[in-house]
Amino acid sequence: MEDLLRFTLEPLVSDLKKVKIEKVQDGKDVRFTVYVPKDDIAKVIGKGGKMIKSIKNLLKIRAIKEDLFVAIDVQEA
Repeated sequence: MEDLLRFTLEPLVSDLKKVKIEKVQDGKDVRFTVYVPKDDIAKVIGKGGKMIKSIKNLLKIRAIKEDLFVAIDVQEA
């Protein structure tokens, strides 16, 4: 699932190497914390939060297939 998250973030950030993703899994609950540089955080969140909502929806679909619950937090690096 982390690979899908990286894939969706790749076109939004200027340097994917500066993006850090932390994964915490507790049973069926998975929480991703994405640390994005200040320059790119607006692109990741999108206007009115539309971009991050779309990313969350994509991961939610994959999580349902894997019988998991997923949450994503975006933090400034």
